Amino acid sequence: MDHKTKWPKALVRAIVSYGIAAACLFWVFHDVDIHELLQPLQQVRWWMIAPAVVLDLLVYVCGAWAWQLLLKPVGNISIARATQAVFAGRFANDVLPVHVGYVVRVFLMSRWLRVKFTSVVPSLLVERLLDGIWLALGIALAAIFFPLPPTISRVAEVWAGIIVFGLFVGAWIIFRTPNASSENARGWCNWAWFQKAKRASAHMLAEVRTIGRSHVLFSALAVSLLKFVVQCLAFLMVLWAYGFRFPIGVQLAIFIVAYVGMSIPSTPASVGVFQVFCIAGLEVFHVAKPVATGFSLLAFVVLTLPLSVAGFIALGQSGVTLKQIRGEANTWRERVR
Repeated sequence: MDHKTKWPKALVRAIVSYGIAAACLFWVFHDVDIHELLQPLQQVRWWMIAPAVVLDLLVYVCGAWAWQLLLKPVGNISIARATQAVFAGRFANDVLPVHVGYVVRVFLMSRWLRVKFTSVVPSLLVERLLDGIWLALGIALAAIFFPLPPTISRVAEVWAGIIVFGLFVGAWIIFRTPNASSENARGWCNWAWFQKAKRASAHMLAEVRTIGRSHVLFSALAVSLLKFVVQCLAFLMVLWAYGFRFPIGVQLAIFIVAYVGMSIPSTPASVGVFQVFCIAGLEVFHVAKPVATGFSLLAFVVLTLPLSVAGFIALGQSGVTLKQIRGEANTWRERVR
C-alpha cells in the first residue's frame, strides 16, 4: 500500500477529530459573556494549583507502574523507562487525534525490551481494562445517585457498556482453555496476510492469558485503583482552587463526568470534549455556564499543559520522533498484511 492510499484515511480522521473539537468549542463559547467567564478566575486560589499539577504528574507515574507490572511476563523494564514511554504517548495524544499515543507507548516499549510489537500490546490492553473497571464503577454510581443530562448520560452508559464488554471478553480469553489443534489449523482462508494476522492475534491472545493468570494482575489492579484515586484528587484540587465547595459526593460525580470526556478517544488532548463534559457535569448542580466554562478552561490547562511538556521532554529523550514511529508502525502493519 503506498502513501497515496494512506493519506486520505489520515486526512479523514483529522477532519473528523478537529471537526468534533471545533463543534464542541463552539457550543462552549457561543453564549458565554467573556466578563462573566473571567470574573471567577480572579478568585482562584493559585497556591492550590501546584499540588494539583504534582498529583496529575503522579497519575502517569502510577499508570507506568501498573504497566511495568503487567509487562513482567514479557520482560523486565524499570519504572523510569515505563514512565518515559507513558509520557511520550501522552504527548502524542495531545497533538494527534484518536489517542494514537498508545501506538507510541507500545513502539517504545517493544524497542527497549527488544520484543515483538504484538508482545507488548496485550499488557496495554489489560492495563486499559483495569482502568476501565474503576471508571465503569464510577459511572454506575454517578448514574444511580445523580440525574445526569440525557446526552451525557447516554454517552457515559455507552462507554461503560464498551468497558464492561471488554472485561467480559478479557475474562473469556483468560479463562478459556485454547484448543491447540484448532489454533494451529490453517482454516478456510489460505491468504498469506490472513494467516499472518491470525498468527499475530493468536500470539497476543496467548500473552493476555499469561498476564491474566499471573499474580501481577492483582498487583496491577491495586495500582490502577491508586492511579484513579490520585487522578480524582488532582481534579478535586482544581475544584477547590476555583472556589467550589460542593459535598464530596457531588465533587466525585463531577469528576466522573469529566473523566469520561477525557477517556473517550476523540480529539487531540480531548480539547472541546473535555470542556463539554465538564460544563455538563457542573450544570447538573446549578452552576451557571460562564462559571462552569471558566473552570473547564482552567482545569484543562492545569491538567494538560504540564503533561504535554513532560511528554515532549520524554519523547525527545527517547531518541526517536513521531515520524519515525509512524513509519515503523506502518512497516509492521504491512508485514502483517
